[in-house]
Amino acid sequence: MDRATISRTACDAAALLTEAIRELTIPQHLVTWSKRLEEAHQVSESYAAGVRRIAMAATVIGVYRVGETRKHFLTPWLFSEEELQDLGLPGIEHFVRDLAAFEIVRSQWAAHAQAKKSTARSPGCLIDASALGRALERTGLGNEEQFLRRVRDELTPAVEKIRDRLLEAHPEARDFITTGYPQALQQGAIDEETTRGAV
Repeated sequence: MDRATISRTACDAAALLTEAIRELTIPQHLVTWSKRLEEAHQVSESYAAGVRRIAMAATVIGVYRVGETRKHFLTPWLFSEEELQDLGLPGIEHFVRDLAAFEIVRSQWAAHAQAKKSTARSPGCLIDASALGRALERTGLGNEEQFLRRVRDELTPAVEKIRDRLLEAHPEARDFITTGYPQALQQGAIDEETTRGAV
């Protein structure tokens, strides 16, 4: 690969890993916050359960993003498989234990709610509850506290280490994630607003 492509891949990967770090870290705080409020009787049990559910869905998105970033951006272009393993990030299937089951949970919680789409002749259908329960157990997501602890103690530090290595090796990636990408995002929104206003 040429230098420009490697640089662009490093910038993209740094942006995705930074977002994944947020998606892996913030849910931890939400769960802690909701537990404290529930124990202090400042929120109902159902409210706290809702916050925990949102936190778990965000965590699932973050874990999935790490897996996708690893597969499509990091290896073999920026890191070798051995380097990623040495930095604490083996394939995501090692973290979630059962990738097929994780896909079921991710689809149900963070992508689409139906196991079967609606047609002109029949409504959609949720995934069978027992199948979802089995998938939660096979991935480790059934024990929320333990899964979140593993995310905090194993996955997030590895992702941070890899992102930091990327930023060291590709200083342009720091500018990309702090200035270039956010400014381009804002400019795109301004351009769209201007175009709509001109019509």
